[in-house]
Amino acid sequence: MGMIRLKNVSKFYYSKGIIASGITRINLDLDVGEFVVITGESGSGKSTLLNVISGLDTYEEGEMYIEGKETSHYVATDFEGYRQKYISSIFQSFNLVSSYTVYQNVALAMQIDGRSSAEIKEKVPAIIEKVGLTAYKNRKVSRLSGGQKQRVAIARALAKETKILVADEPTGNLDSASAAGIVDLLTGIAKDKLVIVVTHNYDQFSDHATRVIKMHDGKIVEDTGVKKAGDKISQEEKAAEEERADAALQRDPKEDTQGRRNTISYGTQLRLGIRNTFNLPAKFLLLLLVFLFVVSAVSSQYVSVKQQQDTVSEVGFNTYFSHYDPKRIVVEKQDRSPFTRADYEALENAPHVEKLIREDMIYDSQVYIENDQFSFYGYPLNISSLEDEITFGGLPQADDEVVLSGYDDGWTFGEEPEKLVGNTYTIYGDDGTERKVKVAGIVFKEYDEDDYYGEGEVYFSDAMVVEIRKSMYASRATTTMHINGSDIQLMPGAGGLMVNDKVPEGYVLISTSWDPMFKKGYAAGNDVNIHVKTIYYEADLPLTIMGTYGEKTFKDKTGLDNLAEHEGEVFINPQDYRRLYERGSYQASVFIDDTREMEGMVDMLERGGYHVLVLKDHIFNFMDGELISIISVPLAVIVCLAVFFIAYFVIRLILKSRGVYFATVRMLGMGRKPARRIMRVELVLVCLIAFAVFLLFIYLNYLGVIYREQLMNCILYLTMRDYILLAAILLVMAVLIAGRFMRSIFKSSAMGAYREEA
Repeated sequence: MGMIRLKNVSKFYYSKGIIASGITRINLDLDVGEFVVITGESGSGKSTLLNVISGLDTYEEGEMYIEGKETSHYVATDFEGYRQKYISSIFQSFNLVSSYTVYQNVALAMQIDGRSSAEIKEKVPAIIEKVGLTAYKNRKVSRLSGGQKQRVAIARALAKETKILVADEPTGNLDSASAAGIVDLLTGIAKDKLVIVVTHNYDQFSDHATRVIKMHDGKIVEDTGVKKAGDKISQEEKAAEEERADAALQRDPKEDTQGRRNTISYGTQLRLGIRNTFNLPAKFLLLLLVFLFVVSAVSSQYVSVKQQQDTVSEVGFNTYFSHYDPKRIVVEKQDRSPFTRADYEALENAPHVEKLIREDMIYDSQVYIENDQFSFYGYPLNISSLEDEITFGGLPQADDEVVLSGYDDGWTFGEEPEKLVGNTYTIYGDDGTERKVKVAGIVFKEYDEDDYYGEGEVYFSDAMVVEIRKSMYASRATTTMHINGSDIQLMPGAGGLMVNDKVPEGYVLISTSWDPMFKKGYAAGNDVNIHVKTIYYEADLPLTIMGTYGEKTFKDKTGLDNLAEHEGEVFINPQDYRRLYERGSYQASVFIDDTREMEGMVDMLERGGYHVLVLKDHIFNFMDGELISIISVPLAVIVCLAVFFIAYFVIRLILKSRGVYFATVRMLGMGRKPARRIMRVELVLVCLIAFAVFLLFIYLNYLGVIYREQLMNCILYLTMRDYILLAAILLVMAVLIAGRFMRSIFKSSAMGAYREEA
């Protein structure tokens, strides 16, 4: 048995329900040293026979033996191994990589065989010189003539150093001189190989062929010249041949094609992938545009989900805080001491701090001012935090002057807001106190789409802010008076604890109704203690009862009229009242300039000695964020899948040229795994470049060089973790597209894939 043996081999083609015969019951033995020429008219089956012998096409009937081994059970990977080890092919249409140079095309065959870089650099120049193309080794194949391309194809076949060389119409498109040179090259090779040539023009090979096979209608009708006249086989050669055949039969059928098969190295796969990325500029740019579309579409969906979640998280309420700004962080010192000027300065100068509200205790409570003609609700702020320009009037010049800020809607300030300037109004404190203020200026603020209630602000002087804060502490404190062993709770304000200038410091004036609580029946001269407890501090104020008031003495002792309105009230000196409630600010609000820095800002503040409350995490939402996610996330996934399939089909069209490339390298013996890795490198690299371009546009948007709302949303809503996740999604898409593309290349035989792609 020789190198190749075919026993009753048949090949059929299936097309649209019609079965056609390619070759029928072929019996043939071929061996090393033969120069076999297969000829016949068009459609006679000669190319089909050559494809079956070279493992490019499968067969349906009979058996083909390779050095005595059966191949009917071979799958695609087995035939790839067979082609890699045994077959060097010269194709009628050359099947070269047009974007590669002569050197790269020849080296490709050796790279697929797993040869080392050193061996490739040593042998490729010699092979190129052998076919007479040394002067063209660095020229791209697309710039060569037909004869030169055929010589490159022969050089590539020589580089494989296999036992079998097959050539399909190697001189079909060449002039007579070029054809003669190709025939001479093949003749020189045939001494050590089995050379099989399919040709229409037998005359070109008549003086060189050792065997001629003529085909007609898929069958061999003539097989002449199995050996040259006079050739004889010695007994030693015959014994050696029989021994080689017996050994081949005893080996595992796949041993030579896979067990001892060299594979293309990972480094070579990487280099080929990088080369293929850039060797066709038009293809690279089109792929880049597609991946930029994918990046934009996926990022838009991701940002949309984040935006919806953030929007839902911001629409809600808190029973204590009125301002739900997602950038707001409420802080207090861990030792629960009041803030100092140095504390404020440190917070204001911290990274990413947009603004600081020092008097945070009063920030979420509205004040109400009115006179007979006008009333106004607003949040109290320090005049130092006013950033807008005065619309009417000017800045306060005295402690009792204020600036009002609101919308120019014709309702907040009326039709003639300028007439409010200079008028005096009354402010009612939370503790029942009343203060007179004058409006120094009016500010029309810019419309804020997140301001659902259209509320304004009242800007006070430092001294007035202290008074408002004092009223707030008093209204929110638990105040008790310890009398003769009993604790009586007092409410600051009307009906409770009141301020009166006629009461000396250290004394308290109470009603005669308190007398029965004392042993001797009168309160004057007894000591009491007023205790105040807030969330931040506790204070005690020991006092002596200066006396009591009744109906006849009330006006003399308090200077007030109408006892009925003040029945039961406890009066102390204003300075003593300040000792109880005029404390520092224990709470401040930090507003950061970028919500993406929230986690880092919280960590910095906690390490700096502060307790931190991120307000957006403590809002009761009107809508269920989980419900929104249940709806929006699947929709986003569906859109991303649609983008994936659109991208795949577009990329599939763009990669049509790559389909020919991979079908070609498959014909040269490259397996599915290395081909898939090369495709992955190509698509992943383009994907990474597209992602880098996407990040560049975001950075330019951040710098203000360009402006796109979509990119600005990415800046606002995406964190580093999100960018990493987005990159991972895109890379997975690239890998899946590469895998799906390779499945289409390897779903049929090598020749079937080539026909489909070409």
